[in-house]
Amino acid sequence: MKIKLLAAVAVAVTLSGCAVGESADAGGEYPSKSLSIMAPGSPGGGWDTRARGIASALSECKVTDADATVTNVPGAGGTIGLAQFAKKQGDPYQLMVMDSVTMLGGIVNNKSPVDLSTLTPVAGLSRGPSAIVVAKKSPYKELKALLDAMEAKPHSVKWTGGSLGGPGQMTVAGLAKSRGVAAKEINFVPTAGGGESMNLLLSGAATVGVDTVAELRPQIEAGELRVLAVDSEERVTGIDAPTMTELGMAGEAVSTLAGVLAPAGLSKEQQQDVIGLLDKVRQSSCWKKVLERNNWTEDWKPGEEFGKVLTEQRTQVTAILGELGLGT
Repeated sequence: MKIKLLAAVAVAVTLSGCAVGESADAGGEYPSKSLSIMAPGSPGGGWDTRARGIASALSECKVTDADATVTNVPGAGGTIGLAQFAKKQGDPYQLMVMDSVTMLGGIVNNKSPVDLSTLTPVAGLSRGPSAIVVAKKSPYKELKALLDAMEAKPHSVKWTGGSLGGPGQMTVAGLAKSRGVAAKEINFVPTAGGGESMNLLLSGAATVGVDTVAELRPQIEAGELRVLAVDSEERVTGIDAPTMTELGMAGEAVSTLAGVLAPAGLSKEQQQDVIGLLDKVRQSSCWKKVLERNNWTEDWKPGEEFGKVLTEQRTQVTAILGELGLGT
């Protein structure tokens, strides 16, 4: 796949409040200078929403008096931004948001020379439900009918939703496998973000989409999209659709953990400084509003707990992508 390097988009967010935490950096308080938060995806996407949510929580709930800059570096399942971020070794003021499955898929699929194991795990923060949707004019009213069509003629159902090898495509692979359809027979069109996926759906260029509820909700509420199922433990407020658990398909969905990484080369003290800052953020009322607004569920896994999840999911992702014929 040809990868186009997209220009970074930087937006400064001014923060105010009191300084927090003890820093191993020059014996002062952390953070004692400006923070930089990279979102390795497009503006308006899930990673961008998370980065700006963290910055907003820092500011509005006065967690720190340091400034923060959110920068978007989209492309190749997050690996273009990852390659740039990896060069910031030893700097606890550089942070990157991501989610486990999407970025691991990007790494495997694009044969990235940079692996998450080389970075410093800060914390897993949340999980967010995804939805399987069709345009309002689609003939499909239920997920079963759509899967029946895919089983009968796999290539006739064109799927879209996120990057090549991302959680959307992996979920589709699981659904296909449950119907005896080989992963390589799936007709999946990758995109750089939710906006592009929606254009394909609404124009009729794609049959069905898989993306996060947070990204799809505006079109769902406007009546432009019909939800066939949601990947969550319980039904999502405001969305009239069954869960994949209700449909007996919970095992086909790939669950991804969203979190924050820091560069390689941080000391244990510096890692704890950053973890402490994120812990204050996630306990703030501002962050709780971000979770609620985006239908995210908190899943706090600090430090090495997050690192363990990334290691385990790397094995899972590699296996699924191997079935799809990707990353080999």
